[in-house]
Amino acid sequence: MKSRIDNDVEIELHDVFYVQQITRDTPIEEAVGADLVTMKPDQASQTHRHNLSETVLFFTEGKATVFVNDQPHAVKAGDRLLIHKTEFHSVSTGADIGCAFLSVQTPPILTKSTGFRDLETREEAEAAATRTNR
Repeated sequence: MKSRIDNDVEIELHDVFYVQQITRDTPIEEAVGADLVTMKPDQASQTHRHNLSETVLFFTEGKATVFVNDQPHAVKAGDRLLIHKTEFHSVSTGADIGCAFLSVQTPPILTKSTGFRDLETREEAEAAATRTNR
């Protein structure tokens, strides 16, 4: 970030999430991740977990169901949801409406400067557990 104002924060597609990484390329990028995320109607993310990151989601638009350790939580604009590290979770939207939320994580889930990504799908975790148990 070369100036104080950046009006061109890139939107990236990660799974079904359209993500603007607000803290990317700033001095706090490695301490906290703050992402604006949108989802279209009738979408469901992969079930995944962050092994190092605590995450808070604050919903700003629409409705969704967030599954945390397979327990459904109906959320709407104005709701805040905490997801602890290592908890499997996913987000689903209904056929009629999508959602938008602010995702704040510490440490960040994705750090561009180091290429680090704290994301493990349920399938990856199960495969690793199978290899360990052999």
